[in-house]
Amino acid sequence: MLAENTALREENDALKAQIEEQGLKIAELEKRLGKSSQNSSLPPSSDSPGKRAEATKTRAERRAEEKRVRKAQVRRRGKQVGAPGQNLPASDDPDEVVIHEPEQCSSCGDDLSGASEEGFESRQVFDAPDPQLICTEHRAVRRRCRCGVVTTGGFPPEAKAPTCYGPNVRAAALYLLHGQHLPVERTAEAISAMLGADVSTGFVASLPREAALGLSGFTDELRTRLRFSKVIHVDETTDQVCTKQWWLHVAADELHTFLFASPTRAKSAPDEAGVLGDFSGVMVHDRLAMYFAYDKATHAVCGAHLLRDLASVGVRWNQVWARSMAALLCEMNDAAHEARAAGRKLLSRRTLEAYLARYDALASDGLAANPKPPDRKRNNLERESYNLACALGNLRTEATRFAVDLSVPMTNNEAERSLRMAKIHRKVSGCFQSEDGARHFAVVRSYLATARKHDLGALEVLGRLFRGDVWMPPART
Repeated sequence: MLAENTALREENDALKAQIEEQGLKIAELEKRLGKSSQNSSLPPSSDSPGKRAEATKTRAERRAEEKRVRKAQVRRRGKQVGAPGQNLPASDDPDEVVIHEPEQCSSCGDDLSGASEEGFESRQVFDAPDPQLICTEHRAVRRRCRCGVVTTGGFPPEAKAPTCYGPNVRAAALYLLHGQHLPVERTAEAISAMLGADVSTGFVASLPREAALGLSGFTDELRTRLRFSKVIHVDETTDQVCTKQWWLHVAADELHTFLFASPTRAKSAPDEAGVLGDFSGVMVHDRLAMYFAYDKATHAVCGAHLLRDLASVGVRWNQVWARSMAALLCEMNDAAHEARAAGRKLLSRRTLEAYLARYDALASDGLAANPKPPDRKRNNLERESYNLACALGNLRTEATRFAVDLSVPMTNNEAERSLRMAKIHRKVSGCFQSEDGARHFAVVRSYLATARKHDLGALEVLGRLFRGDVWMPPART
């Protein structure tokens, strides 16, 4: 009996260990299935339509929706009663006025050619003219001086060859190619259909290189502006050149965006880009170790990344601290927004100290909730929770800088928005066909993104580029 009891106990212990191991595997698999852009680094495009719609709601909208659900009221689709509508505003100075006279009375049929006018009703139609290429011939006159030397007049920058397309056609093609991310063949088809210019794919493919060469002075100025910026946002994302993986690096502030394509993600890429090495302001990033190597800068960790990591960890039953920490960070961010709206530059000392004390307590709770297992290594879920708790404790200054310095935003959204277009380009046009193509794309996108931050249209600045008059961002006052 004793031997049988011992065998049963051993079997029971083995089954317990197996159940625990299987439970951990199930939890890890469930977590993988539950990943979205809200709790991981997955892009929003990978979310289901339901998760995507939920992610776009603000906290106030979620509260309002919960209230409506409780009252069992269903919001109808489309424009809501009382909501302001949107329409095309009428022009006070139309380009052309067409008069439509009635010829005969709609009642008795009499001729109205001499009848008195009783006012009019107007309707305005906004349309574009039919596409038509305009050919301008530039003639460089040769004149002979009394000394016998013949001098020829100069051609404008757009007259590049005996016959060529002008800056407006070139700007439209490059805008479709790198502004709307159409492939080369579809760009040529679109230009032919919209402008009546039967351009070749070779012409379209040559435009990024031409633009990048013309923007060398612009990129140099952009580097200088960002080096002396007070706050910059940095990030990187993968891309593909032929069959090789490349990275697109970004450094941006509220008025400038600089993109740099590189075959490596390592620190050598930002060093080559030439912005971060001499930067001494506040650098906002996603706590990648590479960025902390720039010791001249003051660092701030992106709160959006922390919230995603906390959401991922907080789904486990014993990680209540993660949900509390996420709520605290959101509360601190709301307080920072309110202070800025009120014109204050700092939170009150008492308020800030209370927030930081709560932060320290929750970071300690995180470590206490993730002790080292006595007889094994941490599994993936345990390691994720423990590493996040350690990071929040070690990077307390960087994670809360947005509350200490109100000029620093909580998130790194500025950099992520700048990289979003690269993902769209990858989906629509596929990989780059050459290394120079990736670098030229980065230069052109830097130009367009910076111009947009100054409320300038892409066609306007690209037209200036191809006329030899490159737009430069105005100096800060």
